[in-house]
Amino acid sequence: MTGTYPMIGALQLDPSKETTPIYLLPRSTEALASGRDWTVPVEAPAQMWSMHVGNAFEEDLGRGGLDIRLHMSACSYEWFQFHRMFGYNWKNKKLDPTFMNAPRGKELLPRLVQVAIELDKRGSCRRCSVKRMSYQWNKPADFPAINPNYANKRSRFIYAGGASGSRKFLPYFPFDSVVKVDVSDGTSRLWSCEGRKFVGEPVFIPTGGGEDHGYVILVEYAVSEDRCNLVVLDARKIGKKSALVAKLQVPKHLTFPMGFHGFWADE
Repeated sequence: MTGTYPMIGALQLDPSKETTPIYLLPRSTEALASGRDWTVPVEAPAQMWSMHVGNAFEEDLGRGGLDIRLHMSACSYEWFQFHRMFGYNWKNKKLDPTFMNAPRGKELLPRLVQVAIELDKRGSCRRCSVKRMSYQWNKPADFPAINPNYANKRSRFIYAGGASGSRKFLPYFPFDSVVKVDVSDGTSRLWSCEGRKFVGEPVFIPTGGGEDHGYVILVEYAVSEDRCNLVVLDARKIGKKSALVAKLQVPKHLTFPMGFHGFWADE
C-alpha cells in the first residue's frame, strides 16, 4: 500500500521441491461435476518458474479425456530472484545485467518449453511432461508471442525475444534477436540486430491467410546512439536477409532503453 516494496517480494520459492505445481481451473459444468479436487495441482516433473505464456490450449482425446498444452518461457528458481528482477536491484536502485548472464550449459536462464498434461475423463492426471520447444534453439529466450487468431487453439509458430550469444560481454541478456520456432517439428529461425543494439518483446500483427502471414514488430535500442527504433519484420521471412520490412526511428524524447510488454490494436 505504501509502495515501499514491490508486490512480487511477497512471494517465496521452495528450492528443495523438484516438481512445479500447475493449477487447472474448471471452465465447464462437466468438469465441476467430475469429482476432481481442482485445488490439487498437477505436478510437472521439473523445477521451473513460468515467466510468460505464449499459448495454451486443450483438445479432446476421444476417450473422455483431455490433452492440455502450455507453450511458455521458464527459468530456474536459482536464476529468478525477486529482489534482482532482470538485473535491477530495487534496494540500491542499480542495474547489473551481468546477473542475467549465467554460464552456458546450465538450465538457469529463461528458455522456451512445452508442458503437456493428459487428463482422464474424471480429471485425474495420467501423465505430465516438460520438454524444450525446439531441439535447434538452446539459447535463452523469453516474451513468447503468437498470431492472436490462434490463441487457445493448436498453433504452429512461436516468436520470442532471444540471445544470439555472439557478444563477448553480456552474451545472453539483454536480448538481440527474434527467434521463430516451429513447434510442429522443433526447428527454429533467427533474425538478429547488428552492433550494440538490443530488442524487446515481439508482437505479432496478422494480415490474414496462414498462421505466419503477418508482421512481427518490436522495439530496438541502439546503445551508442541512445535512440529507439521500431522494427517491422515479415514473419514468413524470419531467417532470411529480406525479413526486415522497415525500421522507424522513435522520437528522441520517447527513448526507453528497456521496454518489456506491449500489444497491437487495430483501432
